[in-house]
Amino acid sequence: MTSSPLENLVRIGKLKLEPPSQSEFDGLLRGGLVRLKDSENPSLSLDSRFDLAYNAAHSLSLAALRWHGYRSESP
Repeated sequence: MTSSPLENLVRIGKLKLEPPSQSEFDGLLRGGLVRLKDSENPSLSLDSRFDLAYNAAHSLSLAALRWHGYRSESP
């Protein structure tokens, strides 16, 4: 029997299974999209734009996990 990479992460305690939450998903998606849009602002420093883009990717990744019923156990 073959396990998926996400199932392997559950097995080693990096993820846990948890029913999806539409409100949590919506908040993570909204926050990620706002940060992504803000990262396009050329009046900000490159460091700030990078931070915004990085945090947008993180938020959108967490949204995807929550959509599929997983929660990250890592900070």
